[in-house]
Amino acid sequence: MMKKEFEKWRKFLIEKEKAAHERYEAVLFLSIDQSKPIDRTEVMNEMRAIPEVTTVYREREVSTSKFAFVGEYKIRFILPRAINASNYYQRELKPRLQKIKGLRIQRDLGYEKIGD
Repeated sequence: MMKKEFEKWRKFLIEKEKAAHERYEAVLFLSIDQSKPIDRTEVMNEMRAIPEVTTVYREREVSTSKFAFVGEYKIRFILPRAINASNYYQRELKPRLQKIKGLRIQRDLGYEKIGD
């Protein structure tokens, strides 16, 4: 009996949590400087450290030279329903990406709400 009750409450809380947040995915073409002091892994870690960002991954490589690596990246983030996604994207996410040493936004394909 106790286990059933626990599972019922756990399911209820998970559903409430899902209802309180919305998930988004942004697609950006990013250029990462290939100079010696810049480590691509460190750049990725800094991207993941941005508040509300949950996942960052390279979809595909666009080009590589001795000066820069350009790739298509997908960045997922979760926001409480009360936060405007457009404001977060334009005023938080993109400016914080631009502050990362050696990283430049080459092309912004925008973001969209995902899953439910």
